[in-house]
Amino acid sequence: MGGWFVDIYVEYLFRIMVRLFKTCGKGTWPVVEGTVTDSDCPASAFGCPVAEIYYKYVVAGELYTGIHEKAFILLSSAQHYAQQLAAGAHLKVRLDPTSAAISVVLDRDQTLRYTVDSRTL
Repeated sequence: MGGWFVDIYVEYLFRIMVRLFKTCGKGTWPVVEGTVTDSDCPASAFGCPVAEIYYKYVVAGELYTGIHEKAFILLSSAQHYAQQLAAGAHLKVRLDPTSAAISVVLDRDQTLRYTVDSRTL
């Protein structure tokens, strides 16, 4: 039974490290408004719970989609996070300046104003 709890913490720490690596340096990317299309916290047989937030955004008339995954220690915390970002909710999405198809959602951005084409809205 103790190994099961260790598994949760090991996966949680791994996911946190991967997330830090993926988001490092992305804080300067332009921000656009995105819309949540779906959110879920699927049950897993092992490991830590992960909230999955599916979103879409439009750049220059083109529709793009992405997924934001966030790990939690407690299933209830992951479910609460997913419920807060239910379908139809708005969130801020950072875009790679060289390719609008590459995006990332940073939790710290959710209180920022939007920028489009280097203009603040």
